[in-house]
Amino acid sequence: MIRFFAYIGALFLFFFINLQDTVAQVRLSGMVADQDTKTGIPFVSIVNKRAMTGTLSTESGRFYIEAMAGDTIEFSMIGYATKVLVTPGMSATMDILLQKRLYELEGVNVQGKSHYKDSLAMRAEYGRYFNYKKPGALDVLKTLPANPVTALTYLVPSKARKRKEEFRGQLEYWEKEKYIDYRYSPEIVGRMTKLQSPELDSFMYKYRPGYEFLNSASEYDLLLYIKNSFEEYKKTKVQTADTAGASPAKQ
Repeated sequence: MIRFFAYIGALFLFFFINLQDTVAQVRLSGMVADQDTKTGIPFVSIVNKRAMTGTLSTESGRFYIEAMAGDTIEFSMIGYATKVLVTPGMSATMDILLQKRLYELEGVNVQGKSHYKDSLAMRAEYGRYFNYKKPGALDVLKTLPANPVTALTYLVPSKARKRKEEFRGQLEYWEKEKYIDYRYSPEIVGRMTKLQSPELDSFMYKYRPGYEFLNSASEYDLLLYIKNSFEEYKKTKVQTADTAGASPAKQ
């Protein structure tokens, strides 16, 4: 009976600590935008360096993250300089402006970063999230004899575990998006289509291939995909111009 009350007391302490943590949290929200154009940047990695939790900005650049006062929040994105923010003492809405990172090119050769090395580095840094597995019935049975309090917490929905699961999903999504950026690069698409920004950016966004395709596609498959997409793009562009030119005549 004494042991039972000890377990209950430990559980109450566990919930009390979690409650205290929740009360002390502040909410940061706003938009991550390009410093020059002031347009939102999608899929920016936003990581709380103390709690090792994080999120990604939406397609319009909006973001939301909870943190403790004094926590360090890191905003990072390929092609932009990383920005670090110290969490203020109260909830706030703010715009985070990222500066584009300039790279020096030697001659006409463009050498991108190794996606394989970047992926390994990210998995090493966030290993405990990539390797995280939701506790199951077998974990409860294994843990119960040695640490019954921990085993009991496996049965109770945990906000911390939910954040880990969500962050793992976001990291995997981010890893796939980086792989797409690595293979479907402006250098390759520009060389195939002869387009230049901002038209190149619009074309790449409209015909951005999926991860599943690129993961199994050869270099020939990718170049053929860009060629066929560009042919479709030119036809659509001509049709749009013809329609726009014919409209006044109909009036």
